[in-house]
Amino acid sequence: MNYLSVCSGIEAATVAWHHMGWKPVGFSEIEKFPSQVLAHHYPQVTNFGDMTKYKEWQINDPIGLLVGGTPCQSFSVAGLRKGLEDPRGNLALTYVGILDHFRPKWFIWENVPGVLSSGGGETLAASSVRWANSGMGGATGCLMLNTSESHKDADECLLSDVLETGDLPQKYYLSPRACEGILRRAEKRGKQLPPMLHQALLIVSKQPVTTTQEQTDLI
Repeated sequence: MNYLSVCSGIEAATVAWHHMGWKPVGFSEIEKFPSQVLAHHYPQVTNFGDMTKYKEWQINDPIGLLVGGTPCQSFSVAGLRKGLEDPRGNLALTYVGILDHFRPKWFIWENVPGVLSSGGGETLAASSVRWANSGMGGATGCLMLNTSESHKDADECLLSDVLETGDLPQKYYLSPRACEGILRRAEKRGKQLPPMLHQALLIVSKQPVTTTQEQTDLI
């Protein structure tokens, strides 16, 4: 299986698929560090960079699958939900354009569940005409996987098992202002955050922390 990867990051797809003999015909990544990782591990694979320039890409090998997760911030219920009006969200349409241009047999598009309720559920839902116009069919051509649920017989993997510890740059942490904004938006929308997350946001935003007995029982 030949596949094309966009929004490649450090290329988790290739890590997962290489043992099956699947071959990447190209990557698309613009951030400096992930691009350096790709160049180090996959020097034989071209990183085409900006995904909006896909019509300029010279790919001679047939593409059986397109994989990528376009930015989710504009669709997430934790954000402003500007959808396709946000340049980051609009990259989802670029992904659809890449589908239409290369016409792979399969595609995997990763995003947050909020994308299905964006724009009243019509923006990029599985039944959206945008997918049909991409040549990939309608709702019958889409499968939504809930990766937040682990199989009862599978080994559980906790965040603490993979979280990198040590002296990390401040840019990787939410600022007090950002935490305050999350709390404010949750309150405005009547959304109840998980107790541990709510407490952590209160602490970082330097707001008073109050814990009910019910919340304590849940922690």
